[in-house]
Parts: sequence; C-alpha cells; structure tokens
Amino acid sequence: MAKYVYVILTKTLTVSGKVIRKISRNDYSHASLALDKELNEIYSFARFHYQNPVVGGFVRENVETLSLGRDEEVTVKIFRIPVTVRQYRKLRQNVEYFKRNEKKYMYNLLALLLFPTEIQFPIRDSYICTEFVATILRESDIEKEKLKKGRLTPSEMIKAFRKYEYYNGSLQEYVATVQHEECESRFLERENIFLVIGKSIKQIGKLLYRKIM
Repeated sequence: MAKYVYVILTKTLTVSGKVIRKISRNDYSHASLALDKELNEIYSFARFHYQNPVVGGFVRENVETLSLGRDEEVTVKIFRIPVTVRQYRKLRQNVEYFKRNEKKYMYNLLALLLFPTEIQFPIRDSYICTEFVATILRESDIEKEKLKKGRLTPSEMIKAFRKYEYYNGSLQEYVATVQHEECESRFLERENIFLVIGKSIKQIGKLLYRKIM
C-alpha cells in the first residue's frame, strides 16, 4: 500500500502573514507537514497563541489554528509526496523526537523578520515554518536533493514539489471531503496583555542569548 506525506502551504489570515506575502512577493506565508490526508496530524513551527506572534515553537496544528477560528476561507496548496515505508517510519521517528524535546525548540522570530530580505539568521534549536518542514523531510531522506539547507521560501517549495500538487483551494472545503477530526485547542483563548508582553520580551532575550552563545 502506497504511503504519502503532505506539505501544506497556507495563505494565513494573520497580519504578519499578509505583510510577509506582500513584501516577499510569495503567494503563501506558512508551511506545515501533515502525516495523513485527513489532516489530523499537522506539525510546524509557529506561534503558540494567536494574540502573540513572538512566542512560539514546535506545534501540532489543526484547522482552527490555521484559520484563527474564523469563518473566513483560508487558501491552501497541498502537496502529496510518495514515500517508502522506511522513509515514513523515519519521518515519524523524527516527529516523535520533536515532540519529546519540544521545550528546547523555539520559533525563530528574528529570522522571520528578515525573511523578506536575503539575510539568513540561524539560531540553535530554532526554526521558522518552511525551514522546519524542509529539515524534517531532508533528515527523513525525502526529496532531500531538492531541499537546500537554510532559508527556503514558499515559492521555492512550490517549485520543488510542483509535480506532487494534490489540492489547491479552500482549507475548509478540503476538510469537508475527508474524515477530519476536530480537536480542542487553547490557541484562541484570550491572554492578559501584560502577560503577552512579558512572554514576548523573555522570548526575544532567549533567542539573542542562543545566537550569542
């Protein structure tokens, strides 16, 4: 039986996503990796809470987080990549490693701010979404010859996976055609603004410390 993994590019509804698309001239601003066509297992690097674009890391996503819980349609492009049993098993092992060690990983906000430019800003154990997807695929021996290390744009991912395009359109319409499972999430719960500011300052400090050290 054939096995597949799915790369999802999303035209996010966040302000930061819209700004990134406009400045970088990419049609999409977020990348995720799904282990099933029903999109019940989606992983990426992103914010932990919708109110705070600064604090984030390794996350398990769902339709609610990608749509911010809104009724507004979210445009996605999904690529279905065929893999061997060995590759799929290795990918799962790599995902499990991130799960077990999620507290040590951080969302690289500083690299995101520089994303529209050609400047790269690598930080130890820190990723942005496209970098995470490319890294975990490459380390699982999946399409590794097409995935360069370091900065990778959504447009470059489209070029790399063009022959695997599986779906292009509304995320909500897609999940209505598969057996997608709704799951609880604290992503949309409101937080105290002072708590948000405090967490943001702490996160930036940690990133700079890792860069210096």
